[in-house]
Amino acid sequence: MTYTLLPYQVEDATWLRKQNSLLAHDCGLGKTLIAIEAVKHSARGPILVIAPRLTKLWWSQVINEQDAGFVGVCGRAGRGIPWTKVTSWGSKKPLIWVVIHPTAVRLSIEHLARVRWDTIICDEAHRFKNRQAKQTKALFKLQARHKILLTATPYGKSPADMWSLLRYLYPNDFRSYWTFFERYVSSYKPPGQRFTVIQGPKNLDEMARLIAPFYRKREKKEVLPDLPEMTYADVPVEINGKQKKLYLQLEKEAYAELVGKEIILQNALVRFLRLQQCALDPGILAEGLPAIPLGEIPAKVEWLKDWLEDHPDEPVVIVSRYRRFVEGWLRGLAPEATIVGGMKQEEVQASLKVFEKTGLLVGSLDAVKEGLNLQRASTMIVTDGTWSSTSAYQLSQRIHRIGQKRNCQVIHLVGHLGDKKWTVDKLMRTALQKKFSDARLVNEFIRGLQNEY
Repeated sequence: MTYTLLPYQVEDATWLRKQNSLLAHDCGLGKTLIAIEAVKHSARGPILVIAPRLTKLWWSQVINEQDAGFVGVCGRAGRGIPWTKVTSWGSKKPLIWVVIHPTAVRLSIEHLARVRWDTIICDEAHRFKNRQAKQTKALFKLQARHKILLTATPYGKSPADMWSLLRYLYPNDFRSYWTFFERYVSSYKPPGQRFTVIQGPKNLDEMARLIAPFYRKREKKEVLPDLPEMTYADVPVEINGKQKKLYLQLEKEAYAELVGKEIILQNALVRFLRLQQCALDPGILAEGLPAIPLGEIPAKVEWLKDWLEDHPDEPVVIVSRYRRFVEGWLRGLAPEATIVGGMKQEEVQASLKVFEKTGLLVGSLDAVKEGLNLQRASTMIVTDGTWSSTSAYQLSQRIHRIGQKRNCQVIHLVGHLGDKKWTVDKLMRTALQKKFSDARLVNEFIRGLQNEY
């Protein structure tokens, strides 16, 4: 099947050919297709695609369906790269595409850096925002005539999250991280402390003018006005019984014992983590605990079972941050449609096929949030969530994509203890709203200027 490009996709493909670019369209608007269309008509040599492990087969499939050339998908540690075809490429031969995942880039950097790549496409480029990470440093060593970065979430906490991406595109213009940080991020250091507190962005008009020539962002409501609506809801789930008692103990004390296992809270960060786990399922507080360590089914599991019983025909994706919760509780809801980290790509595809038939998929957040087309579902239920606004946004956009015919909803289960007392889940949701607001503010300034270019 050859995909037919929509008018905005044709326009964006033409724009991508003109310069090194950061394409930041909303999830589900076809960034993969746009990039392939741009490159297949302009490349003059081998092409390297860096994509998350679970999306490599998707890239290969679309490249083949668009008749864009020969594709080599590499495995672990870079094995499977068609080096002979890459190094002997000639202008009259079909284009050579190499699809590789970020970890393999780091492990194979010595070989990859020797190739004269015509184009490098980096999908989910926000994975390289940490300038000190080994995989980011490996990316910086890869050069090409043309560079394309794809991500719907180029920034998270602050505009400084974009610096690594901007430096890769234009290293001569973005030399110093701290110069960029001090210019565009409002921050301060508490007296007597070494850490920096980020307050938000600043000088956004100036930053927007700086990057607008090579940054493009489209929103769904702009190009797909008929796409069904997307709504979000925080649904309180009351936690009672022994689970509530344990939560209150961990909230007040630094130690608890659960079925013979010691739980020690060494610092505030550990306390936050354990409280979130306790509000979800006490069984994941320590290794080796039974499925029902307190002799009671966790409150959120009870809620899920009731919801599924009340909505038997509603296609839904249920997600948890914790793999142990997925494997301990959620897998029982959809044993043949479960996706967790570490699965082979063939296993993921098999789960997706079952999901297309049944309309029910469960999975861990990190395994589901990127690269999967889950518009078969119109509801997503997140049992616990994440502190990362980037991850939260990506996750919700798995169901709200081109091809969706029904109104969508994302339900976040927020633990509640009764008597107006919330669990740490509420604090997480409040923090996320602040991050979403800052990211939206940055985006509005940049989008306001992009039409000038």
